[in-house]
Amino acid sequence: MTATLRGMTLIKVRIDTLGGNLHSGMFGGVAPDALAALIRLLDSLRSEDGSTTVDGLASDAVWEGLQYPEADFRADAKVLDGVELIGEGTIADRLWARPAVTVLGIDCPPVVGATPSVHAGAGALISLRVPPGVDTAEAIKLLEAHLVAHTPWKARLELEVVGQGQPFQADTSSPAYASMAAALSEAYDGQEMQISGMGGSIPLCNTLTSLYPQAEMLLIGLSEPEAQIHAVNESVSPEELERLSVAEALFLVNYAASKSV
Repeated sequence: MTATLRGMTLIKVRIDTLGGNLHSGMFGGVAPDALAALIRLLDSLRSEDGSTTVDGLASDAVWEGLQYPEADFRADAKVLDGVELIGEGTIADRLWARPAVTVLGIDCPPVVGATPSVHAGAGALISLRVPPGVDTAEAIKLLEAHLVAHTPWKARLELEVVGQGQPFQADTSSPAYASMAAALSEAYDGQEMQISGMGGSIPLCNTLTSLYPQAEMLLIGLSEPEAQIHAVNESVSPEELERLSVAEALFLVNYAASKSV
């Protein structure tokens, strides 16, 4: 059962250094290259081991619940043989309890058709995921300040926040969780329900919690690694679909019974 979700912010970054592109033979080595400046700036968001390093943003929290074995993660993430994982701490620490920055896209010339030029401008879209306990608005301020402080060569920097959502943490002591635990155990041949986190973001959870503060929030769904969510060939397991359907039906029976006592 998923009990926590990370919050997220999206920031567009734009760097400009010149009035236009220049011949790299005539001007390269002296004229400030905007693409090189962007690369330097993006690199400042990670330490040598790949940990997210936003100035002032804590990245040492520990996940106390269900752990995620490294061998399982490598298989689930399809990490190539010999390639190291990034960051430090347990897999669960890094996925569910700590911030994570990702460069989602870069505006620059493609290799095909590229010219020998010093680039006048370049841009990127950055995602920053933050764990429960971190305010997204404060994380945005820290990220913006970091980007301003680490922009090289006094290049012109433009930042635009294009999306944000707060992290979420469910109350796992609620009656609904007890009813769902019994339902899942029955649907999955006696296996005990485990509590885990989820690195993704669903801002709607916080909206619903604000609108209905007495409601109990449960997060379940067919999103195991084999489902390939947000990737090509997304799919669901018919067996998983059947088991979760049975679990939901049993949950309604269990929960109704708990409310009638």
